[in-house]
Amino acid sequence: MEDKILDIFYNKFIEEIKSGKIDCYFTLNIVFNVIIDNKLISKANELSYDGILVPTLKITNKKVFDKLLVEYVSIAKTFYNKDFNFLDDLEDETLKEEYLIKYIIGTLFANASFSDFDNPINFLNTRINFFKNKILENEIDFYINSINARLYVNEVISPITCETPYRLESYLIFDDGYKLKLPNLYVGNDGTNYLLYAIQKIKNNNELEESIYLKQIRNGLVAKIKGAPEHYFIAVMLMISLCSDKDIVIVPFLIERWNAKRIAMYKKSLSNENLLDMELNQEKIQNNLTDILIRYFTKLESVSEGIEFSSINEVDSNLYIKIKENFNSKSVAFNEIFNAVKENKYKKSNLNK
Repeated sequence: MEDKILDIFYNKFIEEIKSGKIDCYFTLNIVFNVIIDNKLISKANELSYDGILVPTLKITNKKVFDKLLVEYVSIAKTFYNKDFNFLDDLEDETLKEEYLIKYIIGTLFANASFSDFDNPINFLNTRINFFKNKILENEIDFYINSINARLYVNEVISPITCETPYRLESYLIFDDGYKLKLPNLYVGNDGTNYLLYAIQKIKNNNELEESIYLKQIRNGLVAKIKGAPEHYFIAVMLMISLCSDKDIVIVPFLIERWNAKRIAMYKKSLSNENLLDMELNQEKIQNNLTDILIRYFTKLESVSEGIEFSSINEVDSNLYIKIKENFNSKSVAFNEIFNAVKENKYKKSNLNK
């Protein structure tokens, strides 16, 4: 299996990334250059898509890289087994195996930042450790007096197309029985740091109904925190509280996901002139999303003590956060959540009691 994985990666996957089209039953839009031991072995073709950013995978130790790539693919085959049903109708087992390996590697690099392409061995170690380390030992729940609601938190397996193998799902149950789903948190635990990639809103909530409960949350926050719906701030408060024992890294920009969106918008714009403006505005949209993701944390930092931003710069777009022992917030709800998580994180679940 090791030889097969490496053969497919070096002789097929790397050839296909030149054109940005990975054939794995359907097409994955992935494009990057490859350098091994300072030697360029694969360079992307000239692509017709505007705004594509082509990173370079810099392999400085091929032996270690190969070992980790094989390990990642092997773990992912088992971990994401339910996500490969689209290959079931293929009778050619050799082709099925090729598509599977290319699909796993393609979705792997879809979650790489520029710094990950610069340091692929660190990247592979991080992704492998995500499989091995969860954030929660058990489901937890606790009551938040300031908003008169009970918070339920669970960690579940994500599909392979998501940013992290596990995601945190949570919801509030208010005293009248109303259930408000909070945005999902796509966060990984590499054993040393927690890495957050996305905060995604659940679409099941009725916005008109939930507005009353958002107001109730707002009253519980007490401190004036504006700039996003309140359930986003509760989700971020929860994430910070669950991850306060290690440094937190916010990863707001994944280059291959950006490219895939650009390519999709470009293709649509060819048949629909109205979509051309959307394609041209994609960079602005992405920048806004990045700013919003970081803003959740900076706004909470502005009303709290003991949250330290380690660094943020143009070379590495990540935001680094350290939660100190003297943490305290002007937000009553934030303090409640932080203290309740400390008390409940390693206890067995209260659910179903």
